[in-house]
Amino acid sequence: MFKKKIGLLHKKGEKEQQSPSPSPSPEPSLRPSLKSPINLPRSRGASGVSAGLDSVPFSIEELQTYGVAGKVKTVAFDPLQSLMAIVSDYNHVHIFGQSRVSCALTLNTTSAIRSLRFVKGVYLVAVDSLKTIFVISLAAKKVLHKIVTSGQITAFETDYSLEFIYVGFNNGLVKAFNIESGLETILSLREQQFNTFILETDVHVSSIKLNPRDFGTLLISYTKMTIEFNLAENKAVKEFVYKLPKGAPGGENATYDYDASGYYIPNVVQSLWHPNGLHVVTIHDDNSLVFWDALTGEQILARSLFDSYIDSPSGDTHHGPKMTRIKKAAWLCEHDPERTSLLFCGGDSFETEGYHQLVRMDFGRMLSYSMTSYTQMAKYYAQPKQQNIFAIHAAANIVDFIPLGEASPYYDGNHDPKLIALTLSDGSLKFMNYPTGNLSFKASYFPSTISWLNPKITFSASAFIDKRVLNGMIDTQGSRNSILKGGIPGRPKYKADVGSVIVSGHENGYIRIWNSSEGELDSSTAFEIDISRILLDDSPQYSISKVSFAAEQLELSCSMYNNDVLLFSYQQNKKYQPAQGDLNRRMSSLELPSTKAERQVIDISDRAPRDMKKGFLPKVLVKSMGYGKVTALCNSNVGFVGIGYESGQLVVIDRRSNTVIYNTQLIDDGLSLPIVPTSIEFAYGQPGLLMIVGTRIGRLLVFEVISGVRFSLRLAEQVDSNDAEILEIIPINSETGRPSTASIRHLSSPLPADKTPLSIIAASSSDIRIVKNGSKMAHKTFGKGELSKIGITGTKTQKGNVAFCLVALMGATKKMAVYTIPSLSELSSMRVPYRLEAKYTPQSSVLPLGDVFLRISETEAALVNIMGLRQPVMSLETINGDDVLFLRNILIPYRPSTNYFVKGTSSLSYAKLYRMLVGRERPEKTNHPEYELAWDISPYNPANYSLMGTAKPKYYDPNALHQQPGLTDKPVSPISVSTVTRNISRWKQHAQNRLDVANNRVESYVSDLNDDFDKFISETKNDAIKGAINSKLGL
Repeated sequence: MFKKKIGLLHKKGEKEQQSPSPSPSPEPSLRPSLKSPINLPRSRGASGVSAGLDSVPFSIEELQTYGVAGKVKTVAFDPLQSLMAIVSDYNHVHIFGQSRVSCALTLNTTSAIRSLRFVKGVYLVAVDSLKTIFVISLAAKKVLHKIVTSGQITAFETDYSLEFIYVGFNNGLVKAFNIESGLETILSLREQQFNTFILETDVHVSSIKLNPRDFGTLLISYTKMTIEFNLAENKAVKEFVYKLPKGAPGGENATYDYDASGYYIPNVVQSLWHPNGLHVVTIHDDNSLVFWDALTGEQILARSLFDSYIDSPSGDTHHGPKMTRIKKAAWLCEHDPERTSLLFCGGDSFETEGYHQLVRMDFGRMLSYSMTSYTQMAKYYAQPKQQNIFAIHAAANIVDFIPLGEASPYYDGNHDPKLIALTLSDGSLKFMNYPTGNLSFKASYFPSTISWLNPKITFSASAFIDKRVLNGMIDTQGSRNSILKGGIPGRPKYKADVGSVIVSGHENGYIRIWNSSEGELDSSTAFEIDISRILLDDSPQYSISKVSFAAEQLELSCSMYNNDVLLFSYQQNKKYQPAQGDLNRRMSSLELPSTKAERQVIDISDRAPRDMKKGFLPKVLVKSMGYGKVTALCNSNVGFVGIGYESGQLVVIDRRSNTVIYNTQLIDDGLSLPIVPTSIEFAYGQPGLLMIVGTRIGRLLVFEVISGVRFSLRLAEQVDSNDAEILEIIPINSETGRPSTASIRHLSSPLPADKTPLSIIAASSSDIRIVKNGSKMAHKTFGKGELSKIGITGTKTQKGNVAFCLVALMGATKKMAVYTIPSLSELSSMRVPYRLEAKYTPQSSVLPLGDVFLRISETEAALVNIMGLRQPVMSLETINGDDVLFLRNILIPYRPSTNYFVKGTSSLSYAKLYRMLVGRERPEKTNHPEYELAWDISPYNPANYSLMGTAKPKYYDPNALHQQPGLTDKPVSPISVSTVTRNISRWKQHAQNRLDVANNRVESYVSDLNDDFDKFISETKNDAIKGAINSKLGL
């Protein structure tokens, strides 16, 4: 039993074991290797429970990194290769495929990367905010070309099937560059608005878009006008100038700067093609949206987000507060590209409110171009079938949105998107389900790095768990449903001698439990807790501040920003009803009377999601009762939960009965001031079950848990152990060094060895103290605020004994040190080779067998091993030890084309476009293998004509015993090229004849007027066909 020393203060003259504080060494100018850390001289040999560890070669070996360094700036998606790329503000580009497939590159530029585009299956193009274009090879996973332009880039455009990037500059020039060669092409268009606006000084190109049905036509926008430029004719064939006469209201941000002719001409900020290439919309800085006929140049309609016909003089003008400017718009289409909608960011709220929502206009099916008047078309755009506002619950502003088109890589990447990626001003990344508009946080949809960031992470920790229990839990998880299927994993997993999990808390009330036993995190097997579904609220106040996980009991407790605490248990859902929609459950609980009650402990087990068969289900909500911020939280493995509050209140809950067994404010006897609990741990030793509480004043409080009719607690010990607030408590067996954290075994069948005197290791941010039998033993001091985290780890030594040591992480000095127990002598000191931020390193964890989970920054973490005990598990696909990003077997489909008779002009062929821009035929070979790889899957390669549309892309299946053949082989046609050429010629002639017939019967296609009329015409046609057949048969 501890000696009672209530209120005793530490005196200077007290004898103790203390080692001098090491003087901080200066940081090296270069980042040290992960395999070769800086090992400082050891001060003494290992002894006590650490005997034998002095022969261990301590070093930091990286097993896996999680998240990204820095804030996410933009996203790109390739639906064919099924890859996703993101770039951070450090210009680190990360490319992801399925499961463990990933690649990271750093781009050498001082300007931020503004956009990423996948091109031709094998390239990723990155454009910075000034004048540099990077071409990255997905096959070689390196930068192929760095194109430095002569002026500042203000707009650019690519097409997935083409190797050309069209670039607009601030001086009005438009040029094209060949990304395969890295060279400029012949195309160089001078500023085209000069003839119309001679006195306009701002001539920068604000937008460039390729016609989605004809890559020989460009839509180029300048400050005052937009042109349609035909590359074959080498001239502007249409001009679009939006003029507001006096008295017309215009957009909400109109300035009414009329020129000499009495017109106000708002500046153009963006222009878009309709997916059928027949209409155009221009967006202006007054938030006007102007629709045009691309073939005739006629204006169809001018409107804003909420008003129509705003170019008609009405005497009304806008003089109220300014609205946010429309910063981006996208013209999206469904799988049928004639069904379209427009998506906007901005223009819907006041400037002071910022960008926190998106606006959608759903137009439904496009009307027949040849059979619809301009009046009907104006009504079509003036009255969308549906208009939605999608709110994004975040304090940060929306910076950009990127539709993830899944049906094809065409239509500007907007072909049938199911998700919209959102980048926010705080660097976070979110995904919105489209067209429903709700945010998607499901981890299994994305690679682990993306899920780590979505939503923004607010807490992290790691814990040991029995591998058999963990494997049993994972087996109950559902099938993989990631949107990324590309690539082949090459990096090996690591042998998992013990199980471990990483627990992450996020904004909007999300908690995830990841299996980290084999190093990498697999999103498809992550366990998720969605508090917003339980409490029916995803407000910021429900973001996670702390999580405590009891691995033996599979219980979890979390505190939220509103200071409430939720308790969860892993179990079977007795109310499992997969057919019942979540909306029905929400409607039945709209009032939420139980959570608004004044009781402290509230049963919320009825809030379990109905569609979850098994998982972490809600049990209890513990209200804060005005106690203030949660400062300590511990969910023990013996059925007790300890909660400490800023007010000094200490609450202990028995989970077996969901009752409060202790609820007292801790008061200092001498000063009569509250003592704030800062850490809690449950231990077992002599005399039995104990609860140990660390406080802000550096005092340890030891409570004895007494059993009876109901459990109760009794204060047994107080020791002023540390120089600052106690952040970590580790109880250990004094004889073996094993952690003595309370276990369910201690209550059911304790061993005689369990009832030995405890040693308590208590750590603050500036010192480590070992206390035994109420006496202060060894003491290790650090600089103020230098110590971030401590933990116990161990291994079997060469002598055959199991030895333990103490690992200390210093975030401020970026060091990790290993100390003996109990003398706290230094065994090793290693420089941490990461950009550690001291604010986040306390959320790190030390695990068995030398694993250390490092929280590096707000967005990045890593799993390392310091004892060299992790062995890679090699397999057939990991022999080379490198991931494959590019799959050679996936063909690029044909680019959509338009009807010659509707357009009135022939489309440009690929061969003619290449000759026009480069000045010669496309060469067969170059020095870069990517050149041939891209041609092997190109839709313009005659060898691929017979393979187009024959089968869906085939991807690597990590669960299959036998993989699809040819994932890394180029497509091979079973038919000769000459046969294909003859067949193609015959097919073209047949198609031309059919188009001639269709042109003569164009009036039969009036079914495009509306959906109801479609149905009517369809039925009429069926009846007509049946009648014709019957008459032929004489029926």
